Amino acid sequence: MPALGLAQETGTLIRWLKAEGEPVNKGEPLMEVETDKATVEIDAPAAGILAQVSAAPGDQVPVGQKIALILAPGEALPTKREATPAALHQHPLPRPLPKGEGSGEGRPATSTPVPPAEPAAQTRHVGERVPASPAARRIAKEKGLDLASIKGSGPGGSIVAEDVLRAAEAQTRPLFGPPKIAETLPLTAMRRVIGERMAKSKQSAPHFYLSLDADMTEVNKKRAEWKERGGKIIPSINDFVIWACAQALREFPALNSSLTDHGLQLFSDINIGMAVAIEEGLVAPVLRNADRLSLEQLACYSRELVEKAQKKKLIPLDYEGGTFTVSNLGIFGVDSFIAIINPPQCAILAVGRIAPRVVPFGEGIAIRTMMTMTLSADHRIVDGAIAARFLQEVKGLLEKPAL
Repeated sequence: MPALGLAQETGTLIRWLKAEGEPVNKGEPLMEVETDKATVEIDAPAAGILAQVSAAPGDQVPVGQKIALILAPGEALPTKREATPAALHQHPLPRPLPKGEGSGEGRPATSTPVPPAEPAAQTRHVGERVPASPAARRIAKEKGLDLASIKGSGPGGSIVAEDVLRAAEAQTRPLFGPPKIAETLPLTAMRRVIGERMAKSKQSAPHFYLSLDADMTEVNKKRAEWKERGGKIIPSINDFVIWACAQALREFPALNSSLTDHGLQLFSDINIGMAVAIEEGLVAPVLRNADRLSLEQLACYSRELVEKAQKKKLIPLDYEGGTFTVSNLGIFGVDSFIAIINPPQCAILAVGRIAPRVVPFGEGIAIRTMMTMTLSADHRIVDGAIAARFLQEVKGLLEKPAL
């Protein structure tokens, strides 16, 4: 089990990308591993044949523990006589299968378990006799159910008594009462850690919130100019927001800080995390030294990190060391929202969609492209006046972007 971070103690195997006995090439994706921060594809460290797989999907394994071998061409598996006590210690027995799996309860798995195949879908013709057990036919007749409408779980898709009883229960289920549980899913390591960190943040950091609308008309004009020039990378709205935050944090270092037992740590580097939603949860890859990057450089950097996050290619350096975070849900049509601070940072900016609104403009009113920003800040570190001035600075940079 590889170590993907300095503080990592265990990793959860999500799935093998190669089956036992298959050839693998060095550098080829071999498995997916989940840590408390990300799910990452792990490449094969050598070429050969995958053998002696001892970890199954869902297993949480200590870092450094052996979970498989890659045999060189012509190399054979070590026999029992060749195995030493040290080797046995490094090759622990695979986990027992849960009750009901395999051919016996508590029997150890010798390879990656293969889930049982679903019964083949049955195509029935008009007048064709539905395969069902005698008990299933009797119960269906008593309940007034059509066997042709029931999916069978027996051999070859035949209908058994339990299938009929389940269908009958579904028809008579009350409209009100305790909700019926469809499925219980285990929390992933990432989902569990997100919950723990967010709960701790809300419990320990006294959050306060400030909202401000920014006129994004000029930003839209700048983006249109980029398109007319035929630029390869067109900065997104989020790129402009991150750029503005990075510039503003220079003037307001209190929002680029962290509270420790020894006092307030002000960071010299401005490393902005951008929240990215993936299937397993939420990650925040970090744009390092964002204040030193041009808008074009920042746009290229952000796209690279988003692509790596979506392909599960992030490494610890990509998501560690953030000092401030931007979370943008505008792409989902959200007008505004409040975000929870990502500890140990002291602030996060939540950004909604841009949309035309009728607003005061000059001495009258006009239709302008507006966006709502909401800053969440830790009141132990930042007061309302400083947070408000920071938000005003971000708004000013977006409304008159000097690029």
